[in-house]
Amino acid sequence: MANNTNEYRFKSSTRNATTAAITQILMGVISFIERMVFNQCFIEDYLGFYSLFRNIISVLSVAELGLSVAISYSLYAPFANDDYDEVNAILAFYRKVYRTVGTIILIAGSIFSLFIKYLVKTDVPISSVTSYFFVFLLSTVFEYYFFYKSILFSADQKNYIPTLLTNACWAVMYCIQIAVSIFTHSFMIYSLCIFAFTTIRCVIVNILANREYTFLKSKPHKLSVNSKKKILQNVKGLIVTRIGTQISNSTNGILISAIVGSSILGLYSNYQMITSGLLGFVSILPNAITASLGNIGACEGDDNVAESYKYIDITYYLIYGMISIILANIINPIISIFFGADRCLPFSSAVLICIFFYLRNLKTLFYTYKSSLGLYWYDRKRPLITGLTDLILSFILGKFFGFNGIILGTIIAYTAIDLWVEPYVIFKWGFHRSAKKTIAVLQIRLVFIVFMMLLTSYVTSLIPGSGIINLMLRFMAASLLTFMIFFSIYFRNKYVRNSITTIERYILRKRNNKQ
Repeated sequence: MANNTNEYRFKSSTRNATTAAITQILMGVISFIERMVFNQCFIEDYLGFYSLFRNIISVLSVAELGLSVAISYSLYAPFANDDYDEVNAILAFYRKVYRTVGTIILIAGSIFSLFIKYLVKTDVPISSVTSYFFVFLLSTVFEYYFFYKSILFSADQKNYIPTLLTNACWAVMYCIQIAVSIFTHSFMIYSLCIFAFTTIRCVIVNILANREYTFLKSKPHKLSVNSKKKILQNVKGLIVTRIGTQISNSTNGILISAIVGSSILGLYSNYQMITSGLLGFVSILPNAITASLGNIGACEGDDNVAESYKYIDITYYLIYGMISIILANIINPIISIFFGADRCLPFSSAVLICIFFYLRNLKTLFYTYKSSLGLYWYDRKRPLITGLTDLILSFILGKFFGFNGIILGTIIAYTAIDLWVEPYVIFKWGFHRSAKKTIAVLQIRLVFIVFMMLLTSYVTSLIPGSGIINLMLRFMAASLLTFMIFFSIYFRNKYVRNSITTIERYILRKRNNKQ
């Protein structure tokens, strides 16, 4: 039975990871094309509105306070034990709570709409901007009301189903939005497409859930007081984390719009689309190894857990560090070629964006270990402190240095707090040992990454010409120079060499099996 369970987990994890990887690539290509068309058909302000609305609604969604995470966790045991009455009861509770949250977001958003005129600097009539915002708001509220059954697929290790559904809907939506952008130039119709396909997605997931889980047809019993208590206990542990994370992730866009202008936020959103696409793709690695790390933590001693960190840490650093350095060399040429030279931010801004990208990737390593080892409680105050520090620094520096100041404020907050608090939590309560050496190494690596960005950018700036050929030459030069320097420094590292040996053995074993 145990072997069957492990085999099912492996197959489910592989299927979910494969689906995520393939759809991430396809959606990245389609969304990139859609953004190219959008940039040609609309002024920067409209792109800024799109980004601003998403940030505002993300802040309003703090009312959710980690309920989906807590309730998803509470569904694992009933699914494993085939206790479908309990699953039905939990889902009924989830529906009730989520519809309450949706109503709160609708009310809060309606009140917030009165202040939109203070958050945008644009020549577009504020009445039109407010109308666009309400379309985005209603799309979010509708999702809270009717997409809740998707949590069943996640708890049942079938997350590939809502993933495929979501990406299929968005792919069709992007194609229609491209046509709308070209033939109508109407941002209202463009926005209504989002509402329409959100509705279609919700309807389809409900149909699929009702077919897959026939027990939903029966009337759910009332959730026990003990079950509610457990869910709410988990929510309490996530509240501060949720609030702090939302402050860090969502306020930069609002500050950029209010301090610098909606058009600059629109330009920044192009860079965000590229970095977010890369972040979504490379996050497949930590998502795939979380369960294995949890198993190590549960079954083996601290030494083995700490040793696994050293292998994974150097792997993350080499992969994400080199990607960030190469990205700093090519992100402006990419924007120039595909979106227009007038849509480029200054080189200093591009470098800051890539530094922020590196830090966000680095944080996925910490998140993976905290999730695997159950360390959220020890880290519960850090996100709020980081979020508030980020908000204050970004506001102050933004007043003096504009866009660069806002991004720099976030980088300082991450470096000064997250880059030592998170490793400290993992080492102290996960590995039960000192984190001083690791924290020092992380800071040195960050300085080295910035140095490499500037060095390689200087070298690639000497390449003449422009366009696709220049982009390809920059990419090859930056990749070659980065790889050579990293190879010369880290090739003798025992964890790097052991990782290479492990990969070579895996490839050799695969070849032998085929023969």
